[in-house]
Amino acid sequence: MKDKRELQLFAPLGCGIQTGSGTVLNAAKAGPEDIVCIIGLGGVGLSAVMGAKVAGCRSIIGIDRVASRLKLAQELGCTAVIDGSDLPSGKTLSEAVRDASEGLGPNITIDTTGVPTLIKSAIEWARNMGKVVQVGSAPFDFRLDIDVFPYMVRGIQYIGAVEGQAYPPEYVPKMIKWYREGRFPIDRLMKLMPADQFEQALKEMHDGETIKPILTWS
Repeated sequence: MKDKRELQLFAPLGCGIQTGSGTVLNAAKAGPEDIVCIIGLGGVGLSAVMGAKVAGCRSIIGIDRVASRLKLAQELGCTAVIDGSDLPSGKTLSEAVRDASEGLGPNITIDTTGVPTLIKSAIEWARNMGKVVQVGSAPFDFRLDIDVFPYMVRGIQYIGAVEGQAYPPEYVPKMIKWYREGRFPIDRLMKLMPADQFEQALKEMHDGETIKPILTWS
């Protein structure tokens, strides 16, 4: 039954899907002039890609180490993808990101990984007046040490976002509308699986085979 399948697909909207897309649209307030870089292409990161596509961003750069996620990110709207495990010879990740963003770096970077080295890199490659939005949870003992003056004079902002800075009663209906219009293909991220296959679901999510498994009981 179509309505039942829709309801099952909508189950994760209030968490990871809202978090990723809402961070782009609500926290970063991205628009058509923006170059957006998204670190980590799991459920949150790919939702951010879809959010950037809805916003009409002129460039969307995705970073991950899993080939299937990079491929899906391109299909969902990324204009460039970077495999962090296979960088061009002699290039650092920061250099590769700048190369993909007019040599100046993105003006919006969203980190969904919480990996300390990637957080530091995101601040390093940010364009003047750019924003780095932290979504992924870093280790509790991680301390971000930066030289304040160079970043202050370049106008760089480092901000946090929770649940996409969204108000679910308003934002969830928007996502459903975009999906039904064909602009927000959440079904590309999801796989319905019987509840007794939860161990397989965890494995597929860990391996990158499935982005967002949804356990069903009927």
